[in-house]
Amino acid sequence: MKNIRKNKICLSLCYFLLIFYTGCATTREQVALRQLNAVIEWELKEASKSPQKDRVLVALYLDTEEIENSTRKAEYRCYSVGRGGYSGFKRIPCGTPWLIWERVRTNDFKKRIVIDPGPPYKNITKIVNLIPGEVTNLGRIVLEEVEAEGTASISGVIKDENGEPLEGVEVSSTQGGTTTNSEGYYRIDGFGLEVCDLKVTKKDYIPNKTKISIRDMEKRVINQDFVLSFPRNIRLRYVISPRGKDDFNDIDATGGTAEFFIGEKYMPVPVDKIDNVDFKQFINQVRLNFRVNDGRLALSSSYAPIFYERISSSFKEFEAINNVGTLNYNSQHCPAIQEGDIILINGGKVSDYTVKILFEEIQLILP
Repeated sequence: MKNIRKNKICLSLCYFLLIFYTGCATTREQVALRQLNAVIEWELKEASKSPQKDRVLVALYLDTEEIENSTRKAEYRCYSVGRGGYSGFKRIPCGTPWLIWERVRTNDFKKRIVIDPGPPYKNITKIVNLIPGEVTNLGRIVLEEVEAEGTASISGVIKDENGEPLEGVEVSSTQGGTTTNSEGYYRIDGFGLEVCDLKVTKKDYIPNKTKISIRDMEKRVINQDFVLSFPRNIRLRYVISPRGKDDFNDIDATGGTAEFFIGEKYMPVPVDKIDNVDFKQFINQVRLNFRVNDGRLALSSSYAPIFYERISSSFKEFEAINNVGTLNYNSQHCPAIQEGDIILINGGKVSDYTVKILFEEIQLILP
């Protein structure tokens, strides 16, 4: 209750500060602050329903430079100084006032704000001290354009996960496409200062893609290699604890088996192939995915970092694992998985469940 009251006090202070500040603001600021005011009112109503006990809310306000006849958006990230993590990236409009909420830990108010408008503009970085109950005004951001002449090329080598060069891979981009030669080599010319989507596809392989941000012309040929992975058939066994308990031997702990075909680089775990209601709910809570990258299989959560640990079943029997205990690997994806591995998962703040999964079979589907 103490933390709930603290969040409400912080939000109320934001609310009254905005009322005072709006009277001194420009027209553009007033638009943003009215929107921010509405967000604060909504947060005040929601604070008592789903409080985050160790966090406080801080409002950020930014007025970006006017860009005539532009719908350009920039990427925004808020990093914890000295901790390395960030709150996830968001898309923000240029040429208009915008606002955002940050939920920050009570001992973690110093933040590094990174705004990336994309080429041909430079990144903007600001270090700010966030104060609970106050609006942090980042002020007017003027985008600095990079001047460069000429064009760049993107080239590289594409191999399979065994390291063998692949011929006939289709490579497509904003500047056209090509196919790899017998050595797996490709090259596409004519790129300017831009963000390029590069996609590579070949029958019987999992497609791959990446984004390349070209910000200057100092490097005329940009190297971008790829690994195309084989599709996989997977059979696994799982046990999930009761909600709020880390105990796989509990009378309410449940389990089951499932089989999947993985033919995409990122694929949500298909809940329609899961019979267990608790495991379905856990998958939806953390947004659990299969992730195949450069020939390595992993589980990943698209909602937030959770805790993982990988154990080889040759060192510890699956049935002998009674709980997950304390897991130190806090990430949005687990270590690479091989056949026979056991993955322990603690849902952290995202889910009250703990799970153990045995990958009984991982079968590569070769061309």
